[in-house]
Amino acid sequence: MLPRHISPMLAQLAREPFDSPHHLFEIKWDGTRCLAFIEHGRIRLENRRFVDMAPVFPELRSLQNLPENSVLDGELIVLIEGKPSFPRLQERVQTRSSTRAAFLAQLHPATFMAFDLLYLNDRPLLDRPLLERRDRLHDMVQRYASPTLVFSEGVLEHGTRFFSEIRHAGFEGMMAKQIDSPYLVGCRSSYWKKVKVGQIQEFAIIGFLQREHEPAISALLLGEDKQGTWMYRGRVGSGFTEEDRHRLFEQLMSKPPLPSPPADGPKRAQWRKTDLRCRVHFMEKTAGGKLRAPIFKGLVK
Repeated sequence: MLPRHISPMLAQLAREPFDSPHHLFEIKWDGTRCLAFIEHGRIRLENRRFVDMAPVFPELRSLQNLPENSVLDGELIVLIEGKPSFPRLQERVQTRSSTRAAFLAQLHPATFMAFDLLYLNDRPLLDRPLLERRDRLHDMVQRYASPTLVFSEGVLEHGTRFFSEIRHAGFEGMMAKQIDSPYLVGCRSSYWKKVKVGQIQEFAIIGFLQREHEPAISALLLGEDKQGTWMYRGRVGSGFTEEDRHRLFEQLMSKPPLPSPPADGPKRAQWRKTDLRCRVHFMEKTAGGKLRAPIFKGLVK
């Protein structure tokens, strides 16, 4: 019988990318960690708190057709325009109504991005090398051939070049895994390392730039309150869906003007006093405190 719960293996933080013939390099997906249990003809999707998320992801019930008594490790993601959208995923995870869950499954379907195989047909694979576990997982995903289940591809040896490519593509980071490593349940091990692209921080929304001739934003203006004075931290213009751009425009147009706006903002800025905050991923801050390569990651609720 499968264990009732399994705590996933975790990675240590690496400061910079590296090359190694002993490592496999993968994209660090911007989703929520999930272990898929296939047993008794049903699917159980457990997050790190052992909460079963299957009820809010009805489109993934078809994974119950995978080999019986198997456990896959992966990431649940929602793709928008080919990129993982954390705000859309959060909307899915926080759904409590089965009717709403079914509607969102059609509107923003989820994908199980599988990267490891812990059990297969009731046989534990935890002590087997990483590459062997992934080979078996790859075969399983190919046989299953479903749009809801995707194998997380990786590259061997060339981590530095791979990191440069995923950073350019706008992903949040890279995983580096030792190819002969076992799966250490519940351990944060040096066998696995994560290399992040930049960082994520919350900022106040203090205005916007309007898209020309449209009721939509082209960018949000970000600020930090320093002893009653707004410090302008830059604009974020990527990471939005078209729906986001129109909805935020309506929200911000209804807000009052921002008293004493920053002097170093863009000329076309429409400054607003709001109580809205958002999560932003960025590479680093310039010497003047502005964000470099910011990406919108969703409103803070």
